[in-house]
Amino acid sequence: MKERLEINKTALTVIFLNILQVASMLGIIVHGVVFPQKSVLSPGSAKILLLLALVILNVIYNGYVAMRTRHDLIHSSIRYDLMKDALEQVEKLNTTLRAQRHDFLNHLQVVYSLIEMEEFKEARDYIDKVYSDIQKVGKVLKTAVPAVNALLQAKLMTCEKKKIAVSLDASTQLAGLKVPSWEFCRVLGNIVDNAINALEEKDRDRRLEIELFEDIKSYGFRVKNNGSPIPSHLKEKIFEAGFTTRPHKGEGMGLAITRKILNDHGGSIKVESNENMTVFEVRFPK
Repeated sequence: MKERLEINKTALTVIFLNILQVASMLGIIVHGVVFPQKSVLSPGSAKILLLLALVILNVIYNGYVAMRTRHDLIHSSIRYDLMKDALEQVEKLNTTLRAQRHDFLNHLQVVYSLIEMEEFKEARDYIDKVYSDIQKVGKVLKTAVPAVNALLQAKLMTCEKKKIAVSLDASTQLAGLKVPSWEFCRVLGNIVDNAINALEEKDRDRRLEIELFEDIKSYGFRVKNNGSPIPSHLKEKIFEAGFTTRPHKGEGMGLAITRKILNDHGGSIKVESNENMTVFEVRFPK
């Protein structure tokens, strides 16, 4: 955020300096008209008009370049943030996998020792616990996109802490996904976060379902939750920048960013909500 504010300040400074140039030039011309005997430029001089025209054109061009550069820099900054988040999530997943690999031999030794001592119940309980931990990671290693796997791992861990029951079904590896992985993750992450926020308002029976799929024309995902329904008159408004039904949960930018990314890549989003379930379905063309 600080970098983006600096970009805005730089652009505004350039525009201000250009305006100052025009103001200075106009001051010289006015001074020449009011006090012709003291001016180095004669009133109505073609040189004055030409100089003024050049200054104005320079201001317009510099202003355009400043605003265009500002837009490009902000877009690059957003892409950098998305890539950084994705890489951090991949690193966390890799750390988890390395830890499991490191502990695997130790687990085998413990199980072998328990069986040797004929402590079969303890061995079974130990295996159940280890298998449960491995299964949590195995659930998310279903796509060919490491950033997506890492994101799913992070969200599953969040749901576990918040006592949300999660069902994950991946019938696609997203192998031919054309959308940059960090932008796909931004969309998926925003939708899942939205569902988690809705479920936090429930005291019990918190259920979240994530489905990744593909068909002939598109790759997509569905995120379902049994939280409070979205009123029909708000189904479009929730995508407006700054709008939120939960002020204490954020700034209302997640779904607005989601729609922009979808628009940039020709994607679509559909929302259905009733008393039993709220479903967000997102599709990106192949």
